[in-house]
Amino acid sequence: MNKYLIFILFFLYSSFHFANLANSKEINGKARIVDGDTVEINNHMIRLIGIDAFEIKQECFKKDNTKYKCGEQSALILATIISSQPVRCMAEKKDRYKRWLATCYIEKLDINENMVLSGYAFSYMSNKYKTTEKKAKRVKAGAWSGKFTYPWEWRKLKKNDRK
Repeated sequence: MNKYLIFILFFLYSSFHFANLANSKEINGKARIVDGDTVEINNHMIRLIGIDAFEIKQECFKKDNTKYKCGEQSALILATIISSQPVRCMAEKKDRYKRWLATCYIEKLDINENMVLSGYAFSYMSNKYKTTEKKAKRVKAGAWSGKFTYPWEWRKLKKNDRK
């Protein structure tokens, strides 16, 4: 009896795993930076999955309370991490804006994780980068050294302003 249950569970797991692989897509090439969590590679718009970065027009406050453009800084950090190197993205699916949702790499370096570690992106809709976010917060990396509004809250405020 147990052998059959194990076989069925293994079969179901394998089917699910391979179905996800069939729907995934590898996208490689030179990345154009759109903002702190979006790149374009070979005409594919790619949103870095599991993170949320400041919006381009978003502003934050430094430790001394001076305002700065943290959204532009976030995009600059992403550009610095990538530094014109070839990028490999493992895309899982598309979002409602038809962007690929992907984890992107430079060789073995997880770009998504490094954006969170920089303090200019946050773990978002996933726990994958929560530990990394806690490290960035603990050392006051990037925006953690001052005051800011989380990107998802900022977007909500901007949306409400338009009403």
